[in-house]
Formats: sequence, structure tokens, C-alpha cells
Amino acid sequence: MEADSAPDRVIEVTVRYFAVLRERRGCDEERVPVAAGTTVAALYAELFPVGPQGRLPVLFAVDQAYVRADTVLREGAEVAFIPPLGGG
Repeated sequence: MEADSAPDRVIEVTVRYFAVLRERRGCDEERVPVAAGTTVAALYAELFPVGPQGRLPVLFAVDQAYVRADTVLREGAEVAFIPPLGGG
């Protein structure tokens, strides 16, 4: 097993929030400690637990590139959760 994926190792990522997610967290961005091996989807689920109306579907980005939900985070990554755009 690689040292970066050891389950007891903690890494830090920067999470950027947009639109309604920014309002829910009360900030534009924050540094978040996560266990090594955490996926971007698992981090989203941790930060935004399912509420009465479910969980807002989002796109995931890491280091300014869209990624799949199963992308494993690395130390120092910049993560963004991008909610659907509203309009009308």
C-alpha cells in the first residue's frame, strides 16, 4: 500500500464553494482535513449531508478540471463543487 493511501493518514485540501453551497457553508472557501483515499464524492457527502429535500446534485472539479465522482483526492488539491445554474 502506498503511503498516500494509508487510511490513518490525513491530508488537507482547499474546497471552493459556489452559489447556494457558499450560502450553506457561510464561506467562499476553506481548508478541510480528509483521510487519505477520500473521493471527491465522499467529501461532498460529508460536507453536505442528505437533508429533507435530498442532496443537491453537483459537478465535481479538482485543480480546475472536471472530474468523476470516484476521483481520489491528493494533498493540496483544490476542490470545487459546482451546483446547477439557475435561470428563468
